[in-house]
Amino acid sequence: MARPAPHLLDPAHYRLRTEVGLRYSDLDVNRHLNNVKLIDILQEGRGYLHRVSGMAEATPQFTIVVANLNVQFLGEAFYPEPIIVHTGLSAVGRSSQTIAQLAMQGERAVAYAETIMVTMLNGVAAPHPPHYREQLEPWLIAS
Repeated sequence: MARPAPHLLDPAHYRLRTEVGLRYSDLDVNRHLNNVKLIDILQEGRGYLHRVSGMAEATPQFTIVVANLNVQFLGEAFYPEPIIVHTGLSAVGRSSQTIAQLAMQGERAVAYAETIMVTMLNGVAAPHPPHYREQLEPWLIAS
Protein backbone atom coordinates (compact mmCIF):
# COMPACT_ATOMS: atom_id res chain seq x y z
CA MET A 1 0.00 0.00 0.00
CA ALA A 2 1.40 3.39 -0.97
CA ARG A 3 1.73 6.13 1.62
CA PRO A 4 -1.71 7.68 2.21
CA ALA A 5 -2.58 11.03 0.67
CA PRO A 6 -1.82 13.89 3.08
CA HIS A 7 -5.49 14.66 3.77
CA LEU A 8 -5.98 11.07 5.00
CA LEU A 9 -3.32 11.69 7.67
CA ASP A 10 -5.19 14.75 8.97
CA PRO A 11 -7.80 13.91 11.62
CA ALA A 12 -9.78 17.04 10.72
CA HIS A 13 -10.94 15.33 7.49
CA TYR A 14 -12.76 12.53 9.33
CA ARG A 15 -16.31 12.94 10.64
CA LEU A 16 -16.17 10.14 13.19
CA ARG A 17 -13.91 9.86 16.24
CA THR A 18 -13.78 6.83 18.54
CA GLU A 19 -11.69 6.75 21.71
CA VAL A 20 -10.50 3.29 22.75
CA GLY A 21 -8.74 2.82 26.08
CA LEU A 22 -5.73 0.56 26.28
CA ARG A 23 -5.45 -2.38 28.66
CA TYR A 24 -2.22 -3.64 30.11
CA SER A 25 -2.91 -6.93 28.30
CA ASP A 26 -2.74 -5.03 24.96
CA LEU A 27 1.05 -4.67 25.32
CA ASP A 28 3.70 -6.80 23.67
CA VAL A 29 7.03 -7.87 25.20
CA ASN A 30 8.53 -4.49 24.23
CA ARG A 31 5.87 -2.77 26.38
CA HIS A 32 4.13 -1.04 23.49
CA LEU A 33 0.76 -1.70 21.87
CA ASN A 34 0.74 -5.07 20.12
CA ASN A 35 0.04 -4.75 16.37
CA VAL A 36 -2.72 -7.37 16.49
CA LYS A 37 -4.42 -5.44 19.31
CA LEU A 38 -4.23 -2.30 17.20
CA ILE A 39 -6.17 -4.09 14.47
CA ASP A 40 -8.83 -4.94 17.11
CA ILE A 41 -8.99 -1.24 18.00
CA LEU A 42 -9.48 -0.32 14.33
CA GLN A 43 -12.32 -2.85 14.18
CA GLU A 44 -14.00 -1.01 17.07
CA GLY A 45 -13.89 2.17 14.96
CA ARG A 46 -15.40 0.39 11.94
CA GLY A 47 -18.13 -1.08 14.12
CA TYR A 48 -18.94 2.34 15.53
CA LEU A 49 -19.20 3.76 11.98
CA HIS A 50 -21.67 1.03 11.08
CA ARG A 51 -23.79 1.67 14.18
CA VAL A 52 -24.00 5.48 13.91
CA SER A 53 -24.56 5.46 10.15
CA GLY A 54 -27.34 2.87 10.25
CA MET A 55 -25.29 0.42 8.17
CA ALA A 56 -25.31 -2.24 10.90
CA GLU A 57 -28.62 -3.86 10.05
CA ALA A 58 -27.68 -7.22 8.58
CA THR A 59 -30.04 -10.07 7.80
CA PRO A 60 -29.33 -13.64 6.67
CA GLN A 61 -29.87 -12.38 3.11
CA PHE A 62 -28.13 -8.96 3.31
CA THR A 63 -24.79 -8.24 4.97
CA ILE A 64 -21.40 -6.65 4.42
CA VAL A 65 -18.11 -8.52 4.73
CA VAL A 66 -14.43 -7.55 4.92
CA ALA A 67 -12.79 -8.35 1.58
CA ASN A 68 -9.43 -6.68 2.22
CA LEU A 69 -7.62 -5.03 5.13
CA ASN A 70 -4.37 -3.09 4.80
CA VAL A 71 -2.66 -1.46 7.77
CA GLN A 72 0.35 0.83 7.75
CA PHE A 73 1.98 1.03 11.15
CA LEU A 74 3.24 4.61 11.37
CA GLY A 75 4.53 4.74 14.94
CA GLU A 76 4.56 3.04 18.31
CA ALA A 77 1.75 3.40 20.84
CA PHE A 78 2.23 3.07 24.57
CA TYR A 79 0.10 2.26 27.61
CA PRO A 80 -1.97 3.86 29.15
CA GLU A 81 -2.89 6.73 26.78
CA PRO A 82 -5.99 5.87 24.71
CA ILE A 83 -6.03 5.48 20.94
CA ILE A 84 -8.29 7.81 18.98
CA VAL A 85 -9.59 6.20 15.78
CA HIS A 86 -10.76 8.60 13.09
CA THR A 87 -12.99 6.81 10.58
CA GLY A 88 -14.65 7.66 7.28
CA LEU A 89 -15.20 6.39 3.77
CA SER A 90 -12.58 7.08 1.11
CA ALA A 91 -14.60 5.46 -1.70
CA VAL A 92 -18.00 3.95 -2.43
CA GLY A 93 -18.25 1.59 -5.38
CA ARG A 94 -21.09 -0.37 -6.93
CA SER A 95 -20.95 -3.15 -4.32
CA SER A 96 -18.02 -2.10 -2.14
CA GLN A 97 -16.96 0.62 0.23
CA THR A 98 -13.47 1.56 1.34
CA ILE A 99 -13.20 2.57 4.98
CA ALA A 100 -10.22 4.79 5.80
CA GLN A 101 -9.00 5.01 9.40
CA LEU A 102 -6.35 7.05 11.13
CA ALA A 103 -5.29 5.85 14.59
CA MET A 104 -3.70 8.51 16.78
CA GLN A 105 -2.22 8.58 20.25
CA GLY A 106 -2.11 12.15 21.40
CA GLU A 107 -0.80 14.13 18.42
CA ARG A 108 1.05 11.15 16.90
CA ALA A 109 -0.30 9.02 14.07
CA VAL A 110 0.29 5.36 14.93
CA ALA A 111 -1.52 3.66 12.03
CA TYR A 112 -3.45 4.21 8.84
CA ALA A 113 -5.78 1.49 7.57
CA GLU A 114 -8.01 0.87 4.59
CA THR A 115 -10.67 -1.80 4.73
CA ILE A 116 -12.65 -2.82 1.66
CA MET A 117 -16.08 -4.14 2.56
CA VAL A 118 -18.45 -5.77 0.09
CA THR A 119 -22.24 -5.85 0.16
CA MET A 120 -23.56 -9.41 -0.02
CA LEU A 121 -27.06 -10.51 -0.96
CA ASN A 122 -27.82 -14.18 -0.45
CA GLY A 123 -24.08 -14.93 -0.19
CA VAL A 124 -23.10 -13.20 -3.46
CA ALA A 125 -21.58 -9.75 -4.00
CA ALA A 126 -24.36 -7.39 -5.02
CA PRO A 127 -24.85 -3.68 -5.69
CA HIS A 128 -25.63 -1.50 -2.69
CA PRO A 129 -29.38 -1.01 -2.31
CA PRO A 130 -30.32 2.67 -2.92
CA HIS A 131 -31.18 3.31 0.75
CA TYR A 132 -27.85 1.83 1.84
CA ARG A 133 -25.89 4.00 -0.61
CA GLU A 134 -27.68 7.05 0.82
CA GLN A 135 -26.49 6.03 4.30
CA LEU A 136 -22.89 5.75 3.06
CA GLU A 137 -22.46 9.04 1.22
CA PRO A 138 -22.48 11.41 4.25
CA TRP A 139 -19.41 9.60 5.61
CA LEU A 140 -17.21 10.23 2.55
CA ILE A 141 -13.94 11.99 3.35
CA ALA A 142 -13.45 15.23 1.44
CA SER A 143 -10.00 15.67 -0.08
